[in-house]
Amino acid sequence: MTEFTPKNAAFHGLLSEADAEALSGSSLGPAAAELALGEVADGVVVTDRHGRIRYSNPLASELCGNLVGLLPGQPLAGSLPLYDDGGEAIDLNFGSAEAAGNIPSRRELRGNIRREDGELLEVSVVIHSLREGVNLEGYVLVLRHTSEVRRISSRLSWQSSHDALTHLPNRQTFEHALQQLLGSDTGPRHHHILLYLDVYQFKVVNDTLGYSAGDALLIALAKILTRCLGEGDLLGRVGSDEFALLLKDCTLEEAKRIVTRLREAVNGFVFQWEDSETRPALSIGAVSVDSHAPPASQLLASANDACSAARDQGRNRVKFFGDSRKALEKRRESTWLAEIHAAIREDRLLLYRQPVVALQDKNRIHHYEVLVRMQGRDGDVISPGLFLPAAERYGIIDEVDRWVIRNIFRYMALEQSSGAAGFHYAINISGISLGDEYFADFVLGELTEAGVAPSRVQFEITETSAINNLDRALVFIHKLRAAGCSFALDDFGRGASSLAYLRQLPVDYLKIDGSFVRNMLEDEIDSAMVSTVDHLAKRMGISTIAEFAETPELLEKLRLMGVDYAQGFGIAAAACLPEISGPRPSSVS
Repeated sequence: MTEFTPKNAAFHGLLSEADAEALSGSSLGPAAAELALGEVADGVVVTDRHGRIRYSNPLASELCGNLVGLLPGQPLAGSLPLYDDGGEAIDLNFGSAEAAGNIPSRRELRGNIRREDGELLEVSVVIHSLREGVNLEGYVLVLRHTSEVRRISSRLSWQSSHDALTHLPNRQTFEHALQQLLGSDTGPRHHHILLYLDVYQFKVVNDTLGYSAGDALLIALAKILTRCLGEGDLLGRVGSDEFALLLKDCTLEEAKRIVTRLREAVNGFVFQWEDSETRPALSIGAVSVDSHAPPASQLLASANDACSAARDQGRNRVKFFGDSRKALEKRRESTWLAEIHAAIREDRLLLYRQPVVALQDKNRIHHYEVLVRMQGRDGDVISPGLFLPAAERYGIIDEVDRWVIRNIFRYMALEQSSGAAGFHYAINISGISLGDEYFADFVLGELTEAGVAPSRVQFEITETSAINNLDRALVFIHKLRAAGCSFALDDFGRGASSLAYLRQLPVDYLKIDGSFVRNMLEDEIDSAMVSTVDHLAKRMGISTIAEFAETPELLEKLRLMGVDYAQGFGIAAAACLPEISGPRPSSVS
């Protein structure tokens, strides 16, 4: 597809020809156009030929009153709330014009943007077709408030509320948005997570390569983090090398999964500047945000303290505060390594399971996902969100994986020998184990020793871990599938590289990321995303599983949509494996 370059911008009247010529002649190329478009006094949106957003400058988001912005990949028709004087939505479905073969090179319309705060802004919208020869490549929309005073005011308002470098909300704006959330009805969960992120080695880049390199690094990281955002999440720059991220309607366990994705996304990025390469990392602190939370400024300070504690432990660390086990986590932080080893040795890891039902077969249980918990020395059950990140942090998550596999296989063998129903089980595999060249042979050996039919075993791997260990992942998958096991790709849809790698991974199931599923009754974009993933999977002969199915209404919509399976609190919460008469699986040292 044609790049939107400085000369394209001049063609559409957004830059002067002299400015465009100067920018085109620079070494910045298309990046210069994006920087320049961020500073023009009109809203600019670039779409593909089907009307899906490719780029929008900050003022377009400001006109809509949207701090998050118009997100790339979303249909413009559902993202730009444009109405005529009678209150009727103005059709921005470019596909219909294309089908009719009537695409003018330029057209202008007037309408009203309904901002998120309810205010109506009268705007003119000029729509240009972007062509490469005779082929239509996309559209450029220029949004201009009809009041010159308001245009200038909007520009100044945006500049005072956003960071000029990354175009993200600044600290004052982020804190204001957080305080507003604390004072509002925040929805059915009433629970959010605040993350504070510090860029590890930023000072080294600044000191050794110069401030221009430091600025370029921050811009690149802002884009990487933005691509990881869910609908409604808010990212801001709150310090020289610090970002804050508000995860709305998010539990602590969900936040830990998102944090893992953030870290992996940054870990996979190599910052190149002249002849130098730098691998940045994040230090992350987190606090819970609920109805009992302190003021926004105090929350940010607590998250910053947590981030400092993570930074003190070295690169790529995470520190979680604010959940019900905060004191326990703090007390055990320095002894997690010994604690996890002791739990494995003393058989204090616990196996739980959560059913996955077949939606097209009267909600029959198809299989169970295996989950792991830890029993503390005081008898309390410890959340996996506390000890699994520590196991990853200290590089012993593979020992947990091996314990889980050995013990679930023994449990499955006990089911068979006792005459109980031989359920199928899905087992999560960490990225570390996936990258271990000996792990597949270990699994095959345990399968043989337990005498469990491989067809009863499914393995779940996240798309991020599969992509980061692609060669090893393919070896593991091929070996175990040849033996009769099946595979599911977990958290599908959230990562930017999902589609690019899907055809390379021979999986049997796609688990649609719960961030799309949970809000699909209220959000048409999320619903469309679930439908699209399901349709794509069907074309490839892959079954789909929807996570976070939490209500009967949601289950019914998923069933009507054609999704094959579902999992979530709307069906059943995770529960400890039921006892089976016979000897309990022995402990593993």
